[in-house]
Amino acid sequence: MTDQIDLATASELFDTEVTIKYQNKQFLANTIEERHGTTGEATNVPVSDLIEMESQTFAPADIPVTPVNPTNVMVVPYNYALKTVIGGGEKTLFAYDKIVDHAKLHGLAAARMVDYIKINALFSYSGFGSIYTVESTVGANTGMNEGKLAEGLSYLEDQGVDVMENACSLWLPAITKASMLNDDRVVNLFYNDKRPLVDNRLASYLGVDIRTLGSNGINTIPYTTAMSIDTYLVPLVHQDAMVQIFNRDVSTSITWVPQNDRWELLTVLTSGAQVIQGNGIALIEVENPYAANP
Repeated sequence: MTDQIDLATASELFDTEVTIKYQNKQFLANTIEERHGTTGEATNVPVSDLIEMESQTFAPADIPVTPVNPTNVMVVPYNYALKTVIGGGEKTLFAYDKIVDHAKLHGLAAARMVDYIKINALFSYSGFGSIYTVESTVGANTGMNEGKLAEGLSYLEDQGVDVMENACSLWLPAITKASMLNDDRVVNLFYNDKRPLVDNRLASYLGVDIRTLGSNGINTIPYTTAMSIDTYLVPLVHQDAMVQIFNRDVSTSITWVPQNDRWELLTVLTSGAQVIQGNGIALIEVENPYAANP
């Protein structure tokens, strides 16, 4: 009979000597709608058309029915797994608990995958080419700046999107953060009552929830390179523009298999995501390295 310990128990065994290489964790949690506990090979999400009220008479006549024409968007889940093993003898070779080290690696890998599913769903979206795009020539520089973010928000608000109270999130590559901090409208106290240059904190700006993604992992924003300049299409996403479903949430098991003299660590996830309202997203063209705009 196999013996099992859960991830919480393994985490309690953590020793301060355990170290891992720097790597991304989950950055995009709670940026789009999530539906947990879904079943089946696909989840159908209805997206209804715009309807309006109509003028009626005061006579007690039947009120005509206004048809609602929903568009059906299908979200398909995929199964993901990660398995590592630690030999019974191998475990004794280290001055710290190697199981805990692997458990941390599994947790980080699962977090990156949850982000990647969102990112991949957006950049593989069939209507990606028709999403509104803010050009790199907008604003103070070719990087990220107030002018670009304001134009993206203006488009979304014009579409009827609620852009207040961090309802929109910016998926910002960390390498482009310097260009935003080089914009006076972002860092000057005349425009901003925060002190991002002093505190190195830029969690929100113009009512947008700013998520900064590193490059060490699959949960990165893709880019193209020409003439030694990397160009990103940075997503500005309203929380209702995409949905992510979970048939199985992230689950990790740690099992001792005596007949193989080894520990097996298994992490599983069944999830999928899809864009359901393309006009709730704007893309911002950002260059790195950046240069001042004329």
